[in-house]
Amino acid sequence: MTNSSLRSIALLLAVLLCAHATAGAATKPPHGARVVARGRGSAPDSVAVQRLESRYAPLVWRHRPDLAEQWGMAPYSVRFQGLDEATLDAHHRELRHLLAAADTLPAGARADSLRAHLHRDLADAAPGGALRRDALVWLDIVAAAARAPFALGSSRGCDRTRRATLQLNAIPEALRAAIVLLRGSSHPEPARLEARLGGVERLLRDELPKRTEPCKESRRVAEFVEADSLAAASLAQFRDRLSNSR
Repeated sequence: MTNSSLRSIALLLAVLLCAHATAGAATKPPHGARVVARGRGSAPDSVAVQRLESRYAPLVWRHRPDLAEQWGMAPYSVRFQGLDEATLDAHHRELRHLLAAADTLPAGARADSLRAHLHRDLADAAPGGALRRDALVWLDIVAAAARAPFALGSSRGCDRTRRATLQLNAIPEALRAAIVLLRGSSHPEPARLEARLGGVERLLRDELPKRTEPCKESRRVAEFVEADSLAAASLAQFRDRLSNSR
Protein backbone atom coordinates (compact mmCIF):
# COMPACT_ATOMS: atom_id res chain seq x y z
CA MET A 1 0.00 0.00 0.00
CA THR A 2 1.46 3.37 -1.00
CA ASN A 3 2.00 6.31 1.31
CA SER A 4 -0.70 8.17 -0.59
CA SER A 5 -3.25 5.41 0.13
CA LEU A 6 -2.37 5.37 3.83
CA ARG A 7 -2.83 9.12 4.07
CA SER A 8 -6.26 8.83 2.40
CA ILE A 9 -7.42 6.14 4.81
CA ALA A 10 -6.20 8.13 7.83
CA LEU A 11 -8.04 11.21 6.59
CA LEU A 12 -11.26 9.25 6.10
CA LEU A 13 -11.04 7.82 9.64
CA ALA A 14 -10.51 11.29 11.05
CA VAL A 15 -13.58 12.61 9.26
CA LEU A 16 -15.73 9.70 10.51
CA LEU A 17 -14.56 10.16 14.12
CA CYS A 18 -15.29 13.89 13.97
CA ALA A 19 -18.79 13.30 12.63
CA HIS A 20 -19.55 10.75 15.37
CA ALA A 21 -18.39 13.12 18.11
CA THR A 22 -20.50 15.95 16.70
CA ALA A 23 -23.64 13.75 16.60
CA GLY A 24 -23.09 12.60 20.18
CA ALA A 25 -22.70 16.14 21.44
CA ALA A 26 -25.95 17.15 19.76
CA THR A 27 -27.91 14.55 21.74
CA LYS A 28 -26.47 15.57 25.13
CA PRO A 29 -28.03 18.41 27.17
CA PRO A 30 -25.86 21.44 27.88
CA HIS A 31 -23.68 21.22 30.96
CA GLY A 32 -25.81 21.87 34.06
CA ALA A 33 -29.12 21.53 32.22
CA ARG A 34 -31.92 19.74 34.12
CA VAL A 35 -33.43 16.67 32.49
CA VAL A 36 -37.13 16.18 33.31
CA ALA A 37 -38.61 12.72 32.87
CA ARG A 38 -42.22 12.97 31.75
CA GLY A 39 -43.48 9.83 33.34
CA ARG A 40 -45.46 8.80 36.42
CA GLY A 41 -44.79 11.25 39.24
CA SER A 42 -42.81 13.69 37.09
CA ALA A 43 -42.06 17.20 38.32
CA PRO A 44 -44.74 18.94 36.21
CA ASP A 45 -47.34 16.48 37.50
CA SER A 46 -46.27 17.16 41.10
CA VAL A 47 -46.64 20.89 40.54
CA ALA A 48 -50.15 20.36 39.13
CA VAL A 49 -51.15 18.28 42.17
CA GLN A 50 -49.72 20.89 44.51
CA ARG A 51 -51.69 23.66 42.81
CA LEU A 52 -54.95 21.74 43.17
CA GLU A 53 -54.18 20.90 46.79
CA SER A 54 -53.53 24.58 47.50
CA ARG A 55 -56.94 25.44 46.00
CA TYR A 56 -58.73 22.70 47.90
CA ALA A 57 -57.16 23.18 51.35
CA PRO A 58 -58.80 26.54 52.23
CA LEU A 59 -62.13 25.26 50.91
CA VAL A 60 -62.06 22.25 53.23
CA TRP A 61 -60.93 24.20 56.27
CA ARG A 62 -63.53 26.90 55.62
CA HIS A 63 -66.55 24.60 55.22
CA ARG A 64 -65.55 21.08 56.34
CA PRO A 65 -62.92 21.33 59.08
CA ASP A 66 -64.05 17.91 60.31
CA LEU A 67 -62.81 16.33 57.07
CA ALA A 68 -59.59 18.34 57.19
CA GLU A 69 -58.94 16.97 60.69
CA GLN A 70 -59.87 13.44 59.67
CA TRP A 71 -57.50 13.53 56.70
CA GLY A 72 -54.64 15.07 58.66
CA MET A 73 -54.43 18.13 56.45
CA ALA A 74 -51.96 20.83 57.45
CA PRO A 75 -53.65 23.56 59.54
CA TYR A 76 -54.83 26.51 57.48
CA SER A 77 -55.65 30.01 58.65
CA VAL A 78 -59.16 30.57 57.32
CA ARG A 79 -62.39 31.53 59.05
CA PHE A 80 -65.08 28.90 59.38
CA GLN A 81 -68.25 29.43 57.33
CA GLY A 82 -71.08 26.96 57.72
CA LEU A 83 -72.81 25.95 54.49
CA ASP A 84 -76.48 26.76 54.01
CA GLU A 85 -79.21 26.58 51.39
CA ALA A 86 -77.78 29.61 49.59
CA THR A 87 -74.19 28.37 49.42
CA LEU A 88 -74.31 24.56 49.34
CA ASP A 89 -75.07 24.23 45.62
CA ALA A 90 -72.25 26.63 44.70
CA HIS A 91 -69.91 24.67 46.96
CA HIS A 92 -70.93 21.46 45.19
CA ARG A 93 -70.20 23.02 41.79
CA GLU A 94 -66.77 24.19 42.93
CA LEU A 95 -65.94 20.70 44.13
CA ARG A 96 -66.98 19.27 40.76
CA HIS A 97 -64.65 21.69 38.96
CA LEU A 98 -61.77 20.68 41.21
CA LEU A 99 -62.49 17.00 40.63
CA ALA A 100 -62.59 17.52 36.86
CA ALA A 101 -59.13 19.09 37.09
CA ALA A 102 -57.88 16.31 39.37
CA ASP A 103 -59.14 13.67 36.95
CA THR A 104 -56.67 14.93 34.32
CA LEU A 105 -53.71 14.02 36.53
CA PRO A 106 -51.92 10.68 36.10
CA ALA A 107 -52.14 8.06 38.82
CA GLY A 108 -50.01 8.69 41.89
CA ALA A 109 -50.35 8.62 45.66
CA ARG A 110 -51.06 12.35 46.09
CA ALA A 111 -53.33 12.65 43.06
CA ASP A 112 -55.28 9.53 44.03
CA SER A 113 -55.68 10.81 47.60
CA LEU A 114 -56.90 14.19 46.35
CA ARG A 115 -59.47 12.54 44.10
CA ALA A 116 -60.70 10.32 46.95
CA HIS A 117 -61.12 13.36 49.22
CA LEU A 118 -63.03 15.27 46.57
CA HIS A 119 -65.34 12.32 45.95
CA ARG A 120 -66.11 12.11 49.68
CA ASP A 121 -66.72 15.85 49.98
CA LEU A 122 -68.95 15.79 46.89
CA ALA A 123 -71.00 12.88 48.20
CA ASP A 124 -71.70 14.73 51.45
CA ALA A 125 -72.69 17.94 49.64
CA ALA A 126 -74.89 16.25 47.02
CA PRO A 127 -78.70 16.11 47.31
CA GLY A 128 -79.40 13.40 49.85
CA GLY A 129 -75.84 13.57 51.15
CA ALA A 130 -74.72 13.71 54.77
CA LEU A 131 -75.05 17.50 55.05
CA ARG A 132 -78.77 17.16 54.35
CA ARG A 133 -79.52 14.03 56.38
CA ASP A 134 -77.06 13.55 59.27
CA ALA A 135 -77.25 15.89 62.25
CA LEU A 136 -74.20 14.25 63.83
CA VAL A 137 -72.03 15.40 60.95
CA TRP A 138 -72.89 18.99 61.77
CA LEU A 139 -71.81 18.51 65.36
CA ASP A 140 -68.51 17.11 64.09
CA ILE A 141 -68.14 20.15 61.82
CA VAL A 142 -68.62 22.77 64.55
CA ALA A 143 -66.39 20.87 66.99
CA ALA A 144 -63.58 20.77 64.44
CA ALA A 145 -64.10 24.46 63.67
CA ALA A 146 -63.74 25.30 67.37
CA ARG A 147 -60.51 23.28 67.67
CA ALA A 148 -58.89 24.50 64.46
CA PRO A 149 -57.33 27.78 65.74
CA PHE A 150 -55.43 25.94 68.47
CA ALA A 151 -53.40 24.00 65.90
CA LEU A 152 -51.95 27.19 64.42
CA GLY A 153 -49.29 29.57 65.58
CA SER A 154 -47.74 29.94 69.01
CA SER A 155 -49.52 28.85 72.15
CA ARG A 156 -48.26 32.01 73.83
CA GLY A 157 -50.12 35.30 73.83
CA CYS A 158 -53.62 35.90 72.51
CA ASP A 159 -53.46 35.10 68.80
CA ARG A 160 -55.11 31.70 69.19
CA THR A 161 -57.73 33.16 71.53
CA ARG A 162 -58.58 35.87 69.00
CA ARG A 163 -58.95 33.39 66.13
CA ALA A 164 -60.91 30.97 68.31
CA THR A 165 -63.37 33.75 69.10
CA LEU A 166 -63.99 34.31 65.39
CA GLN A 167 -64.60 30.59 64.87
CA LEU A 168 -66.98 30.35 67.82
CA ASN A 169 -68.98 33.34 66.62
CA ALA A 170 -69.84 31.41 63.45
CA ILE A 171 -71.13 28.28 65.20
CA PRO A 172 -74.67 29.39 66.20
CA GLU A 173 -75.48 30.48 62.64
CA ALA A 174 -73.99 27.29 61.21
CA LEU A 175 -76.26 25.16 63.41
CA ARG A 176 -79.33 27.24 62.53
CA ALA A 177 -78.57 26.76 58.83
CA ALA A 178 -78.07 23.04 59.44
CA ILE A 179 -81.61 22.69 60.81
CA VAL A 180 -82.96 24.07 57.53
CA LEU A 181 -80.84 21.69 55.47
CA LEU A 182 -81.89 18.74 57.64
CA ARG A 183 -85.62 19.26 57.15
CA GLY A 184 -87.34 16.00 56.27
CA SER A 185 -84.34 13.86 57.20
CA SER A 186 -84.29 10.96 59.63
CA HIS A 187 -82.97 12.02 63.01
CA PRO A 188 -80.23 10.15 64.88
CA GLU A 189 -81.02 7.90 67.81
CA PRO A 190 -81.53 10.06 70.94
CA ALA A 191 -78.71 8.31 72.82
CA ARG A 192 -76.21 8.94 70.01
CA LEU A 193 -77.33 12.55 69.67
CA GLU A 194 -76.99 13.23 73.39
CA ALA A 195 -73.57 11.62 73.51
CA ARG A 196 -72.33 13.75 70.62
CA LEU A 197 -73.89 16.92 72.03
CA GLY A 198 -72.30 16.20 75.40
CA GLY A 199 -68.87 15.79 73.80
CA VAL A 200 -69.10 19.11 71.96
CA GLU A 201 -70.38 20.87 75.06
CA ARG A 202 -67.41 19.57 77.13
CA LEU A 203 -65.10 20.81 74.40
CA LEU A 204 -66.60 24.30 74.52
CA ARG A 205 -67.10 24.67 78.27
CA ASP A 206 -64.06 22.82 79.64
CA GLU A 207 -61.32 22.09 77.10
CA LEU A 208 -61.11 25.27 75.04
CA PRO A 209 -61.12 27.74 77.96
CA LYS A 210 -58.05 25.96 79.35
CA ARG A 211 -56.27 26.45 76.05
CA THR A 212 -56.77 30.22 76.26
CA GLU A 213 -55.04 30.56 79.63
CA PRO A 214 -51.81 31.97 78.11
CA CYS A 215 -53.81 35.00 76.95
CA LYS A 216 -53.63 37.76 79.55
CA GLU A 217 -55.47 40.50 77.66
CA SER A 218 -58.75 40.99 79.48
CA ARG A 219 -60.61 42.22 76.40
CA ARG A 220 -59.61 39.19 74.31
CA VAL A 221 -60.53 36.83 77.13
CA ALA A 222 -63.93 38.50 77.61
CA GLU A 223 -64.68 38.26 73.88
CA PHE A 224 -63.76 34.58 73.90
CA VAL A 225 -65.91 33.83 76.97
CA GLU A 226 -68.94 35.49 75.37
CA ALA A 227 -68.49 33.70 72.03
CA ASP A 228 -67.87 30.39 73.79
CA SER A 229 -71.00 30.76 75.90
CA LEU A 230 -73.17 31.57 72.88
CA ALA A 231 -71.75 28.62 70.94
CA ALA A 232 -72.46 26.26 73.86
CA ALA A 233 -76.00 27.63 74.21
CA SER A 234 -76.61 27.05 70.51
CA LEU A 235 -76.18 23.31 71.09
CA ALA A 236 -79.32 23.22 73.22
CA GLN A 237 -81.15 25.24 70.59
CA PHE A 238 -79.97 22.78 67.93
CA ARG A 239 -81.36 19.89 69.98
CA ASP A 240 -84.71 21.64 70.49
CA ARG A 241 -85.11 22.67 66.87
CA LEU A 242 -84.17 19.19 65.71
CA SER A 243 -86.85 17.71 67.98
CA ASN A 244 -89.45 20.21 66.80
CA SER A 245 -88.74 19.45 63.15
CA ARG A 246 -89.67 15.78 63.50
